[in-house]
Amino acid sequence: MSQNIVSQRLTEIIDHFSDGNEKRFADSLGVKPAVINNYTRGKQQSKPGFEVLYKIASEYPDVNVDWLLTGRGEMLISQSKGGAREKWVISTQDIAGNITVPLINRRAAANYLTGHQSQEYFEQLDAIQLPSSFLSGKQYYALQVSGDSMMPTLHDGDYVFCYRCDRSEWSNLNNGDVCVLLSENGLQIKRLANKDNQNYLTCVSDNFQTHPSFNLRHDEIVEMWKVTWRMSSWLSNDETGGGIYNKINELESRLQRIERVQA
Repeated sequence: MSQNIVSQRLTEIIDHFSDGNEKRFADSLGVKPAVINNYTRGKQQSKPGFEVLYKIASEYPDVNVDWLLTGRGEMLISQSKGGAREKWVISTQDIAGNITVPLINRRAAANYLTGHQSQEYFEQLDAIQLPSSFLSGKQYYALQVSGDSMMPTLHDGDYVFCYRCDRSEWSNLNNGDVCVLLSENGLQIKRLANKDNQNYLTCVSDNFQTHPSFNLRHDEIVEMWKVTWRMSSWLSNDETGGGIYNKINELESRLQRIERVQA
């Protein structure tokens, strides 16, 4: 029900600024009309994501974004008491071109699911700076990995850097891409499969022996973020790491024994 109410408030904004013309409103934000239509009349009528909220706040600074998401206050800041503008995210860039990326840990991820994230929410999080050349110009977040479903690729406590994909961008994703999916099951990190299916995506765990694959219908997915980088403090000590080191030591010991015998 709350999602439908959000869509109604977004429609009021479109009526006010674009005379009800969704295409004109979408063009002003630099997004496809289908993106806006999905929020107002689509099957899911999901809440606008961060990128769209940021574009609305930037293009229409008098819009009260808190009102859009929660219904608190008035539609326009000028109509609200004090007229103070609620600042919305997201990451910032310094004069050296470094991007500040919010680190969403396990606790913050739980708060994220409530759907009410303001600039203050992100300012309370830890953050990391990365050169802009590392990122693709999208709005990035770093999400902490929880559990072992993506081992050995991702370990519990790792961070993945990802950007949010509008629904119009889902067709650009490929089978095998690692993505963060937000659905009624919460936030999950999975590989995509069955990408060409028009009705659902198959979500695959790298640790498939313990975590079987499952399907998610497109209308069950609220948001999807593509993972492009990872940050980990875990160092391998298996056959690709410590195993090789041990084998080298063993070979050196054998050579030393052979040399002693020959001497």
